[in-house]
Amino acid sequence: MFVHYIILVLQPFLFYYYFYKKEKLSALFALFLSFFLYMATQASSTFFSVIISSVTGDKFVETNWTIFYIIINSISFFFMLKSIDYFEFRLRDFKEQVFKNTINRINLFYFIDILLLNISHWLSEVKHFNSLSSMLATICFLMFMSTLFYLKAAREKYEKEEEIKQRELEQLQLQQYTDEIVSLYNEIRGFRHDYAGMLTSFHMAINTQDIKEIEKIYQEVLVDANLKLRSDKYTYFDLNNVGDSALRSVMTETLFKARDNQIDLTFEVKDPVERLPIKLLDVVRIASILLNNAVEGAIESYEKMIHVTLVQLDTEIIFVVKNSRKQRKLDLEEIYEPEFSTKGYRRGLGLNNLKEILENYEYIMLDTEINKHDFTQVLTIKRRNSL
Repeated sequence: MFVHYIILVLQPFLFYYYFYKKEKLSALFALFLSFFLYMATQASSTFFSVIISSVTGDKFVETNWTIFYIIINSISFFFMLKSIDYFEFRLRDFKEQVFKNTINRINLFYFIDILLLNISHWLSEVKHFNSLSSMLATICFLMFMSTLFYLKAAREKYEKEEEIKQRELEQLQLQQYTDEIVSLYNEIRGFRHDYAGMLTSFHMAINTQDIKEIEKIYQEVLVDANLKLRSDKYTYFDLNNVGDSALRSVMTETLFKARDNQIDLTFEVKDPVERLPIKLLDVVRIASILLNNAVEGAIESYEKMIHVTLVQLDTEIIFVVKNSRKQRKLDLEEIYEPEFSTKGYRRGLGLNNLKEILENYEYIMLDTEINKHDFTQVLTIKRRNSL
């Protein structure tokens, strides 16, 4: 029995070693997951063993310990799976810096809960303290369950605040985008005004059969006008076809980042594309990671080029981000490791985070292609009518 208690005490340390050393998680988050996993298994199994043993009696438990142990752990495992499913937990979401204070409080709470739970285990061996042991075990279980409600409330509060911020950002960027469109419209209107003069000059040169004048007008006026109208900045009109406001917002933000860094950015969204079947905050995270990485890669390159394509097919939506890159060795598997970055240690968490987000969507597929001069990410998303 002594060995059993030693194993119970060592469990959180073993969990911590795995999450910190093997999974490369931060010390704070590794501690949180260790405490959470320990409490999820031990608090629930202890609570259910108290409930069931009070019905069957201690004698039945002693004579059928193996069966009792299997049943208790099966019930506990099933219960915790259902609880996590009910609370819609994605524990890795709590890695974000904004949850640091929340995780600190939860870790302290779990530490106290673990102490009480182990005291309950020790007291259960003393006959006169069985009732107190059962009471402590129940309290520990209820304390753990209360943290699930607390974490759910903290996550929902964060998501609501982020959604409000995102809507405000969308409004701001919509105004900036509108200003950009107005500027392009005025440019086109100015060209239209000059177009009549161009045709008149061209017509007069033709009538006088002045070949040199015709060539001059063609080279200095018409060719220049054609280049202006074919400029990549007119692809900004394509953003009107993006039906997902969160995605359009991130694309608009990228537009201005590209301009600030003298990057040749082209959007290709020729036909209307419906809203993506993804949570708003995940749309922002996914698009931000892909487009920010594209901007960073293009800045380092000689060509300074980004080409973004969004296409809606019968059963899926395809989002392609292609950027020029600096020539350096890149390994396809290595770039998704938590610590990988071309910018320094622990500064390249974007693609690893992207991978974790996409694990929650079985109908999304990401393909990566690395060539000598460019880097391409292809996101394939099944449409709502195909799910």
